[in-house]
Amino acid sequence: MNERRCPDCDVSMTETKLTAGGQYDVFVKTDRDGGLLDRIGIDEHTGTAAHLCPECGLVRLYADIEE
Repeated sequence: MNERRCPDCDVSMTETKLTAGGQYDVFVKTDRDGGLLDRIGIDEHTGTAAHLCPECGLVRLYADIEE
């Protein structure tokens, strides 16, 4: 994976864990075809990778997309 850099501080961001309410991982809904699950109405989701700037506290989310 490419190094993530803060757009404001131009320093390396560190990967961190982000949860919703401390209980659930954060997911992104995608438009990818989920095959059989998609046909029966279960949406396709992908996880996210959170990166934190140690200087200014900016947090960015990146979808875990596999090409």
